[in-house]
Amino acid sequence: MMVETQFELVVLGSGTCAATLERSMASYLLKIKETNRRVLLDIGAGSLRRLLEAGEDYRDLDAIFISHWHTDHVADLVPFLWATVNTPGYQRRGVLPIFGPCGLNNWFSNLAVAHGQWLNETDFGVEIIEKQDESWEWEGITVSTLALQHSVPVNGYSFKKGKSSLVYTGDTGPCESLLTLAKSADLLLAECSFPAARKGIDYHLTSETVGELAQVANVKKLLLTHMYPECELVNIQDECAKKFNGMIELAQDLKRLNI
Repeated sequence: MMVETQFELVVLGSGTCAATLERSMASYLLKIKETNRRVLLDIGAGSLRRLLEAGEDYRDLDAIFISHWHTDHVADLVPFLWATVNTPGYQRRGVLPIFGPCGLNNWFSNLAVAHGQWLNETDFGVEIIEKQDESWEWEGITVSTLALQHSVPVNGYSFKKGKSSLVYTGDTGPCESLLTLAKSADLLLAECSFPAARKGIDYHLTSETVGELAQVANVKKLLLTHMYPECELVNIQDECAKKFNGMIELAQDLKRLNI
């Protein structure tokens, strides 16, 4: 029996600040099938180019969900807004909501100081919405967020519609709140920054710690992403499988999955 899916996920950037040709910095396009809404989960450097390579249009984006404001997760936000404002023959209609953790308003204000007040004066309007440890309805889906464990404030996000659920970790170390957020997720889009040999890391996950977490949380499928170059030197999928007996895939830029 074919299972009806509610989402399509397009990996735009599966890498980190350590740039490589194969992996752009963190960004993912989430498409809600029934409503045709399209949102970005983070918008690291290379996101705009990857959108075009995927055959997607940045002018169609309905919202952006930011996990945290480290550069490899937000570097293309200003270029995206600049393109939205200045693309000839195009005028966006409708406010663009940008969701993120506490402190997002202050961070965005500093962007305007650096890049110009046009960021606060777009014709369509940008709405900065801080969320932490709460759930809400947005465009027919249930969005939940919990504060996770990183060197700056970070949100993990859960998206649910019908019987489909996706959880995105952003950057985080092992923590109870991630176990809570990821519980029984159909797809856990999880950072896997380092191989199992890297021990004692508090603010990132390894192939071993993410596998342990996914097993306890009873996740159905695990998509490993946000991989530093040293992950390419070992089989992190096999390392993860020693701890997690569910399905595991490695993210690749432009990879598509139905959820």
